[in-house]
Amino acid sequence: MGFFNNFFKKVQLKFVSGGYYGYQSMSAHFDKSVWYQDTFRATVDAIASNAAKGEFQAVVMKDGRISKVLRNDPMARLLNQKPNPVMSGFEFKYRMIANLETKTTAIAYIDWDGVVPKAIYPVDYSSYEFKQIVGGGYALVFIDYEGEERALPLETVVIMRKFYNDRIASGDGNGPIYQVFDMSKASDEGFIEYLRKTNKIRGIMKSKKSMLDAEDVKKSQDEFAERFEKAAEKGGIIGLDSFEEYIPLDIKTAGSANADQMAAINNRIYTYLRTPECIVQNKYTEQEGMAWREGKIKPIWEMFALAITNVYYTKHEIECGNKMIISGAVMTGMSISSIVSILNATKEIGELTTNERRELLGYPPVEGGDERQVSLNYINAKDQSAYQQAKAGEEKNNGEENGEETE
Repeated sequence: MGFFNNFFKKVQLKFVSGGYYGYQSMSAHFDKSVWYQDTFRATVDAIASNAAKGEFQAVVMKDGRISKVLRNDPMARLLNQKPNPVMSGFEFKYRMIANLETKTTAIAYIDWDGVVPKAIYPVDYSSYEFKQIVGGGYALVFIDYEGEERALPLETVVIMRKFYNDRIASGDGNGPIYQVFDMSKASDEGFIEYLRKTNKIRGIMKSKKSMLDAEDVKKSQDEFAERFEKAAEKGGIIGLDSFEEYIPLDIKTAGSANADQMAAINNRIYTYLRTPECIVQNKYTEQEGMAWREGKIKPIWEMFALAITNVYYTKHEIECGNKMIISGAVMTGMSISSIVSILNATKEIGELTTNERRELLGYPPVEGGDERQVSLNYINAKDQSAYQQAKAGEEKNNGEENGEETE
């Protein structure tokens, strides 16, 4: 039994005979070896590490806008702090996103205590399928890494899918990238063999003696090799007689060709995961970082938040505007000048609280820093007429008090 599966409640379900949408109800094949390819893992780590920074928030929507933020929502606390006994919130989010990238489908199970979520666990599976339950509803039946079969009611399961096109149950897998991994492995093996040979073959010893038989050539070669090794230990000077010529070999072509091949292979992996090399190596510009977060991280946040929303809330609660969202430091990686420009532009309109402004600069929050402060030079546009009338009345009263005549 998989470790996390030990925390799942045992559910005894009876299933309707026959399939549910045929092969589409089954998960796509995935190969765990993708996680053990260095470039792929480094890229997934960059994606998961950045996306896991996002914080879940429970909100109520009205007319397409957030009307209320539910600060003490139990699911948001689980997801951000401690979703289960063995994980932090960051680790859970990281694992789900890493599963999404390596398997193209990430699954989690919500353990309920009545109507309150008690814990949420990632589901480790080698394969799974959807099955119809006798009496109504559907279940996710999965095989864990140790070959055990488990069944979970679908309404308790959070599912995220990428490359979602050919199957109902799961993403379509990472099949298109496997050939690239084969190329990477072949290139690595060729480069290792190249290094092994170039470290052993240093040059050519040419004998000017005429008509040497094979035995004499081998003997001469062995004697020269012995002199070469001794010279390496004692100053590096090799003695040659008048009948010998040593031609050193500088074998670099294979190495440079391999470097070009690996760069091309790695670029295909970066493209497949929609994450450029500069992101993986933390060498990106402000514009590159913002573009990547907009194109890669924010869609993951949207997917993750909706997946939680659809399982956590009832249909009625969703219709009433309840929704889970993910927000985060989208400005992480911005230059200090850009951050200062944002702070200057928002300092009088109350767009950011004191603590939000301090967070952008990397400072810790302060007590009372969550209150919004605005300049009195700004008012709501709808209140402008009332404000002007009140101002005019105030000026009139001041004039009468000072003995001034008014018309």
